[in-house]
Amino acid sequence: MTSISAFGSVTASMTTGTLKKPLTAGASGSTQASGGISPDETVEQTFLKYAQMSPMDRMRANILKSMGLSEEDLKNMTPGQRAAVEQKIKELIEQSFQKNAGKAGQAVDISA
Repeated sequence: MTSISAFGSVTASMTTGTLKKPLTAGASGSTQASGGISPDETVEQTFLKYAQMSPMDRMRANILKSMGLSEEDLKNMTPGQRAAVEQKIKELIEQSFQKNAGKAGQAVDISA
C-alpha cells in the first residue's frame, strides 16, 4: 500500500509492518531539513524530527521544500542570494497568516 505523507510517498509492508520510502531516479542521498530521509535514518526518526519542530519551523521547511531548496542549499548561497530567499520566505509566511487570519488553529506565540 502506498500513501502520501509530509515526507513524500511511503510504501507500507503488510507483512512486516515497516514503512519504506520509494527510491526515485532523481533521488539524492542528502538529508533535507524539510523531511528527506538519509539511508541510515528510519521513517520513524524522520517523523519524530518533523513532529518536534515548532509550527514556524515546519512552515519554513515546507516553503523551502516547495522552492526545491534545503537548509544546506541556503548555507551554500552567497549572502545576497540567501537574503533574497529569506525575504521570500518571510513574505510567504506573512501571506499565509493574512490569508488565515481569524481562523481556528492559527499559530500564535504564547511564550511571552
